[in-house]
Amino acid sequence: MFMIGRALSHLAKFASLIGAICVVLMMLHVTADVLGRYLFNAPVPGTIVVVANYYMVFVAFIALGVAEEKRAHISVEILTDLMPPRPRNVLSVFSGVLTVAVLVVVMIGGYTEAVSKTRGGATMEQGSQLVEIWQSFWFVPVGAALMALIAAYRVIATVTGAQNGLSETDTDVKFIND
Repeated sequence: MFMIGRALSHLAKFASLIGAICVVLMMLHVTADVLGRYLFNAPVPGTIVVVANYYMVFVAFIALGVAEEKRAHISVEILTDLMPPRPRNVLSVFSGVLTVAVLVVVMIGGYTEAVSKTRGGATMEQGSQLVEIWQSFWFVPVGAALMALIAAYRVIATVTGAQNGLSETDTDVKFIND
């Protein structure tokens, strides 16, 4: 059980690394576009479409799994902090199951849309160019699946009482949550 948690944690770290690379690439892409536009009167073609449909979508949806692993989603614990551990665990399991159910719906809807856009070869026009964007639709079901896997695993670990193996105690997250 612990090894599954470690594997999910490594998967989330890999996703986080790819997300960080996307942020850097987005920054460089936009900087090149601005410099090209104002210094050389030659903007980088398709920048708005690529940033909005690739970088932003990937960073937003891949972060779902990372945030779930780190327990970094927003939570209000006014009443649950006053409860004994057992009812708190019951609520944790309930919210985890609800999270997994919602994410499965998002994943299925995202998958259906991705298949549709892939078959249709979805593109967007910017200026006089057509930029293919069908690939970016696959980021939604992948990100939702990663978060659903981690949430489901956490529910199973909570119910069984096993060590989960997830890296959820980042000092930054702990600082933010305190």
